[in-house]
Amino acid sequence: MIKNHEEFNEILLAKRNSGRVTCSFKDLNQFVNTTTNEIAKELFLKELGLKSKRIKGNWKQIDQNIAKKILEYILSMDMAYDIELETKPLANMLSNYFLNEFLSNAIYYTNGDFDEDDGFFRLRGWQPITNSTFDTGVLIIDKNNIGILWAEDND
Repeated sequence: MIKNHEEFNEILLAKRNSGRVTCSFKDLNQFVNTTTNEIAKELFLKELGLKSKRIKGNWKQIDQNIAKKILEYILSMDMAYDIELETKPLANMLSNYFLNEFLSNAIYYTNGDFDEDDGFFRLRGWQPITNSTFDTGVLIIDKNNIGILWAEDND
């Protein structure tokens, strides 16, 4: 059982043995004069060094079930080569931990288009927010918090 955000991040960094992973949580009240989710997302991405202008106005709102599938995908597979990662056995636990940090009425966003052809869930297209070849993940906002779990892979 994961105890806190620090332990969660340690597991992610130690076990996702490909590319780069970004995970961050923040209290929405720390963004002064944030009146909309769009502004909060932009400020949050900028703070993390991600390319907020690339995605502005192009986020895809998704439901929690799709968010969980995306998280399990990025924690299980290298997006460039479709090879399993060391985090695959932990993907369900890690994605549940991340999702459970938000209220039940949270709003979920991603940058990607996904398909399940042949029974495999995978990234089909995306609006990049990094300089990596592949990048996707989930950004979540509830009335108190904003958080992101994002993966990058290169070919």
